[in-house]
Amino acid sequence: MKKIIFVLGALFCCIMTTTEAYAQKSVEEALKEAEAKAQLADKNPTDGKLQYEAAMMFIADNMGERQDPDRALTYANKALKIALEQPVLKDTLKGLACYGLGLIYIKKQNYENATDFMEMAMDAFEQELGKDDPITNGTKLVFSNLSVWQQPFRGFPKMQEAIYNNSIAPQNKRIENMDEANIALEFGLEMFLAEHMKQFRYALPLVTFEGKNYLVVQTRDWNMERPLVGWMVPGFLRTPEEEEAFVGDDIILCDDNYQFLVIPAKEKDKLQMKFNFKHTLGEPRKLLSDEGDSRLLFFKPEVHEEILAKYREFKANK
Repeated sequence: MKKIIFVLGALFCCIMTTTEAYAQKSVEEALKEAEAKAQLADKNPTDGKLQYEAAMMFIADNMGERQDPDRALTYANKALKIALEQPVLKDTLKGLACYGLGLIYIKKQNYENATDFMEMAMDAFEQELGKDDPITNGTKLVFSNLSVWQQPFRGFPKMQEAIYNNSIAPQNKRIENMDEANIALEFGLEMFLAEHMKQFRYALPLVTFEGKNYLVVQTRDWNMERPLVGWMVPGFLRTPEEEEAFVGDDIILCDDNYQFLVIPAKEKDKLQMKFNFKHTLGEPRKLLSDEGDSRLLFFKPEVHEEILAKYREFKANK
């Protein structure tokens, strides 16, 4: 929860809300204006922008303890309903309504719903304004900065989209200081990688070597003591000269009977983890692969621990 609070603090410091214009008003003045805006929205029930504006008034910062997220939610939902009934997207109403709902659910500390509406807002702004618009990319960056802590697989790709699309946008549409968000990209990448590491923690690759199936428990750069990350990256990071000089550890395989096979590092080319996938339009729900290709097997923690214990025993006695 501390992490979420930290990100929320950053979010509200930089997010584009409609509350800035009212920052100097007293709470009572703000409340009166909110009520007036609500009455105007009630008199014009088909005006989506008025519904959105009323919603934002009730969660404005200068409302202080008089903020009313529940009332704001009523008007924001009305705005979204009107937007969805439009034959075509226009006036950024859908984006604004979803944007408002995301903010409201943050206020209500319902982060699951907040993430859903944030994502809808990003997509709606992209439809309404284009992927190179600064509103699209600013919203996408800031909202993904929050959602990456909750759901990295959803948040991080959006963060990358924002930074990449901003970089290829026409000069007059770019957010000029997007580089200042690089720290968010780094945090997001770490969350994304950590989620993958947890997902693959109890997985081992299956390979066919000399006609027999084996689990790979050690490569030149990696072994099963660590989560399943790092097969290829170290080699990519080395210079050609470093790669040429690098020997690394032996490759160790394990069969179904916990018998281990060592392939010396200098004979690394004897084993290749090959995999290939094909997809056809005639059978779109199936991926086709070649017999003997490498696969990833997921084990129950206790089974993985048993294999790990045997591997450690083998290494100790090697």
